Amino acid sequence: MVGEVGKAKMANLDVVTEDVILERIANGEHAKDLMKEYDIGNKLWYLWIDSVEGRRARYNMALEEAGHFYAKRAEKTAQEATPEILGVARLQVDTDKWLASKRNASYDTRQRDVAINISVNDLHAQAAALLGDVIEGDAVEVHDDGD
Repeated sequence: MVGEVGKAKMANLDVVTEDVILERIANGEHAKDLMKEYDIGNKLWYLWIDSVEGRRARYNMALEEAGHFYAKRAEKTAQEATPEILGVARLQVDTDKWLASKRNASYDTRQRDVAINISVNDLHAQAAALLGDVIEGDAVEVHDDGD
């Protein structure tokens, strides 16, 4: 339940307008910084995001655009790096690549772990099927000749 103060803070975001806020996010501003600027907490922020139909989708699109912003900035930093600032440029590129991957999954280059579940019962069933012909075949008596 949102109190009067919360409603007033959410109304302030409406005054700024959704378009302005989402444009700022698409251009690389962090939602946390906007929350601080507009004196609104995390819970109220997401209540505001979900208060209008379709706003969540537009917010997610703005985040994806922010991913493009950070990727482009990383590329520009890398291309403009000079030997004197190489260490700083690497850190900036790595940070921007990380930010891009957090906002747009297409920039996430981490190797994914694949989980495989194997049931022992399934393995036993497969082994029994493979051995079925051997088990049902004719038995041959083997003698030890002492060699």
